[in-house]
Amino acid sequence: MSQELELKLLIAPEKRDQALKVCQSLADARSGTTQKTQFELRNSYFDTSDLRLRQFDMGLRIRSHKDQKEQTIKLAGRVMGGMHQRPEYNVNVDSEKPDLTLFDSEIWPDDFPVYDIQRDLETIFVTDFTRTRWRLPSGDGVIEMVLDEGQIQAGENSETISEIELELQGGSIDDAYHLAHQLVTKVEAKVGSLSKAARGYMLAGKSLLEPFTQMHYVPLENDFTIGQALYRAVEYGLRHWQHNESCLLFNPSVRAVQGLADGIQLVRVALEQLIELGVGERQLLTNLAKITEQLQWLKNFEGLDELTAEDGAYHRALKRYEKLYESLQNSQEDVIRLNEVAEVVASARYQTTVLKLSQFLIEQEMTEELSQPVSPWCSQLLKSDWQLVQTAFSEHEKLNEEGYLKLLKPLQNSLLMGTCFGELFDDDVREKFRLPWQDLARGIREITALHILHERIKERGDEDLDRLLEWQKMQRESLLKALEYSRKAALKRDPYWFA
Repeated sequence: MSQELELKLLIAPEKRDQALKVCQSLADARSGTTQKTQFELRNSYFDTSDLRLRQFDMGLRIRSHKDQKEQTIKLAGRVMGGMHQRPEYNVNVDSEKPDLTLFDSEIWPDDFPVYDIQRDLETIFVTDFTRTRWRLPSGDGVIEMVLDEGQIQAGENSETISEIELELQGGSIDDAYHLAHQLVTKVEAKVGSLSKAARGYMLAGKSLLEPFTQMHYVPLENDFTIGQALYRAVEYGLRHWQHNESCLLFNPSVRAVQGLADGIQLVRVALEQLIELGVGERQLLTNLAKITEQLQWLKNFEGLDELTAEDGAYHRALKRYEKLYESLQNSQEDVIRLNEVAEVVASARYQTTVLKLSQFLIEQEMTEELSQPVSPWCSQLLKSDWQLVQTAFSEHEKLNEEGYLKLLKPLQNSLLMGTCFGELFDDDVREKFRLPWQDLARGIREITALHILHERIKERGDEDLDRLLEWQKMQRESLLKALEYSRKAALKRDPYWFA
C-alpha cells in the first residue's frame, strides 16, 4: 500500500506550450540534471452497473503503458484545496479485466462483497493521455511533476484532460506548494478538486454534480482537541466551498455561488479562532474578506428572490401587479454576476488563497493550547460570543428596521459558530435554542427584500402607487411585529452548551 499525496492543477489547453516551458524551467532551477520523459498512458476504470465501488468511495482502474499493465484500487481519501490524499494498492497484471482477489483481503471494509462485485464489473470510462514527467529532487525524496494532455472517453462523450500533478514521493510539502504557486502565477493554473475518475463518472452519466445548498454541522467527536475540531471545521468549510466552485465551473448557477459563499464564511469563522490561538496568517482572513466583497450582489438577488419565489410570502399578492412583478423578475436576472464570479475564481489571488488554506490544513500546526480538550473550551467560547449577541438584542425595549439590520452580521457569525461546534451537544436541546434565532435571521434578511420593493414601487410610479405603498408599509409593520415576537422568544431560551 502507498499513500498517494498529490497537488492537482488544471490548465487551459491553449496554455499547453507555455506550461511545458514553465515546468521545464522549474525543473532546471531545481536540478540541472533533471530529465524530461514522455509516454502514453491508457486507463480503463471499472465499476458495477449500480456503482457499488463508488458507494464505498473506491476507484478501480487498469493502467496500460506499452506492454505493461498495472491494476490499482484507490480507497476513500481526502481532498483539501487541490491536495488529494488517498491510500492506493497496485499490482502488476496481464489481463485487460481487473481481478479484485489479487489485492490483500485485509484492505476491504467489513462485509465488502468482493466476489459479487468482481462478477459484475464493467468498464465505465477510459482515459487516454500523454504524460510529460519531471522528477525533481526534494527533501528526502522527489516530487514527480507531470503534465497530462488527452481525453476522457465515456461512450460517445469525451472531455479534455489538461492538468499538472505534483506528487510527493518523499518530497517536501513546502516545495510542492512553492511549485504550485509558481504555476498559478505563470500559467494561470487553477486548483483542481475533481480527480480524473470523478470527472469520468460524471461524463458517463453515473454521477451528478449538484450544489450543496445546506450547511450541516461539522462532524466532530467529543474526545477531539481544540486543534482537531478547528482544523476539521476549516476542512469541512473548504470542501463545501470547493464542491460548489466545481458546480459553478461545470454548470454556472446562483445556487453554486451561494454555496461557495457559505463555505467561505464557515472557513473564516473557524480560521479566526485558530489565529486567535496563535496559528495561521491574518492575511488569509483579509483575502477571504476581499473574495466575499465580490459576492455582495447575492444580497440583492436573495432579496428579490424573497419577493418573486412561488413559495414565498409575497408572490401571490405581487402577482396581481403584473408590470411590477415582471420588473422585479427582470431585476433579479440583472443583478446576477456569474461571469464576474468566474473571473474572481480564476484570479491568482483566489487560487493562491486556496493553496495557502490547503497547505495550512496539511501541516496542521499544533500548540499546547490547541492540544487541550475541545468541549470545555468551545462551551466557554459559545457562552462569551452569545453574551455579546444577547446583550445587543436585549438592550432596547423595541428595535426598528435599521436596528435589526445592524445586528444581522453578529447574529449570523454566532449561528456559524454553532455550526462549527453544534455536533458536540444534544440535538434536541441545541435545535430548540437555535430555531428562534434562525427565524430571526431569516426575518431580518426579509427587511432587505421589502426595502427593495419600496424603492421599486416608487421608481415605477404605477397607477396603484398609493395602494401599493400602503400594502408594502403594512408588510413591513407586520414583519417588525413578527421579529419582535421572535426576538423575545429567542431571548427566553436556555443555551444548549450548559445542558
